[in-house]
Amino acid sequence: MKDRVTYGTTVIEYDLEYKSRKTLGIKVHPDKTVKVFAPEETSIEKVREKVHKKSSWILKQQDFFLSFHPITPPRKFVSGETHLYLGKQYRLKLHESSRQMVKLSGGRIHVYIKNKEDKKAIERLLKGWYKQKAEKHFKDLFNELKSLSKSFYEGVPQLTYRWMKKRWGSCDKNGKVHLNLELIKAPKKCIEYVIVHELCHLKYLNHSTAFFELLQKVYPDWRATKDRLERLMV
Repeated sequence: MKDRVTYGTTVIEYDLEYKSRKTLGIKVHPDKTVKVFAPEETSIEKVREKVHKKSSWILKQQDFFLSFHPITPPRKFVSGETHLYLGKQYRLKLHESSRQMVKLSGGRIHVYIKNKEDKKAIERLLKGWYKQKAEKHFKDLFNELKSLSKSFYEGVPQLTYRWMKKRWGSCDKNGKVHLNLELIKAPKKCIEYVIVHELCHLKYLNHSTAFFELLQKVYPDWRATKDRLERLMV
């Protein structure tokens, strides 16, 4: 069932599930949704009281997940439309051509395509170009930064990347850092921050106080960089 509590001026909505367990648990997911698991006999008043007590923690978890909710209007893939690349705005210029390719030149992203009205084809071509650029920049930055983990992680971190809908990055218990290809549109400094954030998850797979202490130690200006990423990209 769905329920909510009010904390100050903030309304916290959550999904409540009763289970055969002894204690009440709260989980905040990367997309910022909240799930509450309660013992079967727990009254709704007790659940709300517990959630209210944990409200500050819940909001902190939601704030620090590297999730995002794009507010940029859907792209139309027409000449003159702006597209981001490494934090800068470039205007799109479409050219009819038998040879399909994308070039960055003169402050524009030039797309050469057989049919300028085929928006799906233009989108595929652009995404392929972004991925190609991301492969180079992500690898270079990751190779520069992965040594930061030597003081707290014994293994060798690995890098992967893919298109993600609601996360800038993630890290798993096997030592793999996953980056969202969408990050190639952000400034290099912001990409760097996401990499370091995920490297810190090699030691703490959560957003505990210990995690943020480690992040602060290895990347002191993380807050300003995180704010920059969110201002520009969401």
